[in-house]
Amino acid sequence: MPDRHAVVAEARRWIGTPWVPAGSERGAGANCLGFLAGVARNVGLKDLAEAFLPYRGHAAPPAPKALLLGLRQHLRPVAPMRALPGDLLLVDLGAGLRHVALLSAIDVIVHAHQDQGRVVEQRLVWAPHSAYRIPGVD
Repeated sequence: MPDRHAVVAEARRWIGTPWVPAGSERGAGANCLGFLAGVARNVGLKDLAEAFLPYRGHAAPPAPKALLLGLRQHLRPVAPMRALPGDLLLVDLGAGLRHVALLSAIDVIVHAHQDQGRVVEQRLVWAPHSAYRIPGVD
């Protein structure tokens, strides 16, 4: 099982990958869910990577209720204020709960951002709706 540092390091290797609807390949393209599926796959978290497969084909993430349900089935909820690097954050970009990102440092995320056209690491500017820990990743 990878540790949280390995998860963050893999996420950072994706920086610069173009934003592509339904993508999940480092360097070739990814959307937010495809990015997380690819990170999970590349660090050996096959079950988590496969959990994102039903969603990665969407240019926009699924309805908030479906996304929350999917996250809760495979991840352990934690209070957003207790999130650690390597945890996933569900954030509201202004049109509902529509974006998932990986916390890379305190108040810093790595995510596939459609408006910026690529995977970026940036300060967290949106209030997290919820946070999730990957079971077994310490």
